[in-house]
This record gives sequence, C-alpha cells and structure tokens, in this order.
Amino acid sequence: MRFIVDIPSDIVDSIDQLIREGRYRSVQDFLYAAVQNQLYGLEGTQLALTEGKGFETKPPSTVRQAALDAKGQTWQHLIASGFEKVTTVEPPKPDQVNNVLFGQFNRFFPVKITTRVLANLVNGGGSSVPLVTLQENASSVARELGKSLVKKERDLGRTRSDMIATALPTKRDESKAKARFESQFVGFLSNRRIEGAPATLRFVNIFKDGNGRVMAGLTSAGLKFASLANPVIDGGDLKSPLSGEEQRFLVGHIATELPQEMNLMRYILEAINSKADNPGLLQERLKQLKPELNPSELTTMRCGLLSRMAELNLIRRIKNGLSANYRTTYDSEQLLSRGLP
Repeated sequence: MRFIVDIPSDIVDSIDQLIREGRYRSVQDFLYAAVQNQLYGLEGTQLALTEGKGFETKPPSTVRQAALDAKGQTWQHLIASGFEKVTTVEPPKPDQVNNVLFGQFNRFFPVKITTRVLANLVNGGGSSVPLVTLQENASSVARELGKSLVKKERDLGRTRSDMIATALPTKRDESKAKARFESQFVGFLSNRRIEGAPATLRFVNIFKDGNGRVMAGLTSAGLKFASLANPVIDGGDLKSPLSGEEQRFLVGHIATELPQEMNLMRYILEAINSKADNPGLLQERLKQLKPELNPSELTTMRCGLLSRMAELNLIRRIKNGLSANYRTTYDSEQLLSRGLP
C-alpha cells in the first residue's frame, strides 16, 4: 500500500534537522516511527502519564456506589476481606502455560479484578468454581466498574489511551467486549493448554474436575495479589491503577516465575537507556531479538510490553505531538542494578 502526502515545507525542514542530528536515518524512518506511534495511541494502550504532568484527582466518594450493578453484586465481588478462608489450588504446570505474556494482555489491572472476583467466589466454599461462573462474574464486574471509571476519567480530561479503564469491557457491544475480556483476562482451555493472563502469571489454574467440568481456582500467588490493597478499587484514587506494593509484588513474581518475561523487560529497559527510546527504534531492537516474528507480531509484543511496564512504573512515556519517547524510572534503575534474572 502506497500513500502520497503533501507535507508542508516547515515540517520537511524539521524532519531534515532531526535526520542531521542522527535521531532518524531517513524520512522513511521518521514517518514509520510517527505512524507506529499514532497507531499505538489508537490501540488504547497506556504508557503512563506524561512525565512532569499528573492528573489532579479528587478521590470520589461515590466510586463504590457507582460500581454497583442493578443487583447490587458488583462491589461485593471486589471487596477484599475474610480471604483467610480461601482455599487455593496448585499453579498450572510449566508445559500448560506460556512463558511470556502475550502482547494483547496489555494491563495488569484487569487481572486484579479477576483474582478479586475469584477469591470472593471461592471464599469459604471450596477451592474452585465452574469457569463459566468466573467468566460471567468477572466480565460483568469489569464492565460495570469500567463504565463508572470512564465517566470519572473523562471528567479528569483523560483520553482513552491514558485511562485506567482502557482494557476493561466498556465498548457499546457488550457481548463482544465481555467475550474479549473473558478470553484475555479470565482465560480458557485450548488443546490442553491454559490461555489467558491470569494463568500465564500463575495466579489462576483452569482444569477439568472428575465430572469433566472446566473449573477455575486461585493459586497462592493469585490470592496474595488479590489480597493486596488497590488504590482504585479500595480507595477510589484514580492516580494509578496499581499501588506501589502491587507493582513491587508483580515485578518480584515475574522475576521468579516468568524469567523469560523479565528478560524481555530488562531488554527493553536497556534499549531505552541506549537511546532506542521511540517506537521505531524499539521495534528494530525487538526484531533483532525475535527475528522469527513478523512486523505485526513485533508491534503487538512491543505495545503490550511497554504498556505493562508503564503500569509497573518502570518506564514513562514523553509525548510531543505525533512523536513519543520513553524514559526509564528510578524503579527500573533499581531493578537493573539488582541483577534480577
């Protein structure tokens, strides 16, 4: 596919200057990076707030009430109390799940919702529930909470790419939105493998019981994650989707349980520190690491990695018009200096 674009002379001069400075090798490289960045923004993946600019939030006293659905069940499925009665299950076996997170799993906050819902479903009532029960309850809770968050975040002036609610099933077509959430952020069985972000993180196990029913249970790591206080769910604070404790727990857990994922994260951080700090250059670095992937697969991997790493406060996105650059944070420098695997 070819495009003919009439670019104003002042923009051409600016592009030429950037090329002379060595930031891009050619006009094609610049345009590719600009297009990739624009597509990235449209994909609705969050790369944290613009550095130096925060959103002034007023902790809403009505967040909990707004999250309740017509039957009054949504908030009850999200509260974290009495989890000492939860019975956990063994994590999936290594050959049952992936070693890295698929690029479409672009947030951890939806996994928080799923683990909280599952913890409440099994609390004091066995160690597992039918998967369809978890899928329906988690997707319904995520939709109701997401819709209330969208309203609050729009009032704060956030665009979709900056919203905590971005990965939640808030689109108008409810059935499709919930099906996507169930597939990516709850999970399912496929050819004896367990798919979905919660199982890949070893937070949830999905299996067949003695009667052939597909069941879902929470692992000890999943219960720990579900039990940690969350600023959005527990405090109505919309500054960040995860608390510092949740971020540290996830980083440590990934380092231990998903070392290949941690290697990818470290690779991205080191690339950014070596001036590969925009979408085009990071795409090139990932291509060097994963030459077997096609451009679409590389883009999906890059977008998912960057979005998750921003949610963990490991990178910040600096946006300037169509362009964007990334910076590592104090937390990421601490991670690199510790020499985690």
